[in-house]
Amino acid sequence: QVESVYLPANEAGGDFFFVQPTQDGSLVAIVGDVSGKGLTAAMRVAMILGVLHRETSEDPAQILFNLNNALITQGQLGFTTACCVRIASTETFTLANAGHIAPYVSGEEIQTAPALPLGLAPDAVYPSLRGRIPAGKRLVLMSDGVPEARSTSGQLLGFDQLLPLSYLTAHEIADAARRFGQEDDITVLTIAAGQEYAR
Repeated sequence: QVESVYLPANEAGGDFFFVQPTQDGSLVAIVGDVSGKGLTAAMRVAMILGVLHRETSEDPAQILFNLNNALITQGQLGFTTACCVRIASTETFTLANAGHIAPYVSGEEIQTAPALPLGLAPDAVYPSLRGRIPAGKRLVLMSDGVPEARSTSGQLLGFDQLLPLSYLTAHEIADAARRFGQEDDITVLTIAAGQEYAR
């Protein structure tokens, strides 16, 4: 079960997410964040979503490789962070990360290999890893608008709070960051395994 929330900080946001079911019953999902603000960032998001809609690979590492090269061909457009995952019907997943916030599985951070953001170097390689979502748990992908939420006193929500937040639904995570003090786009995508959710 997939739940997504997108709360742009301004009229033109720079976050994006994309979810695509595959013919074998798997699910491919990606969450990303482009550098910059305003109309330029929004136009880059539109271009990225167009590339993803035409993507034929179902392998996260290959998807990021192809998207990176597509961005490179567009010239100097800044950079884009993204995390891409493919979840099989057996609740196993394959994941690749391009400089994005690490994903979580209900309170546990998934350690991903260091890799450049997209759009910086041609033919960059994005290592993949495999894992499993236990029944009743959630895989959580989010943008840096969550940990970078800032209170009126100037305190950041911070990465330490992502562990307890990762037990929650996408709407609960996004709402917690918004109420703390939204400064940037907030995107949260959760994918739950099984019918019962652990809290």
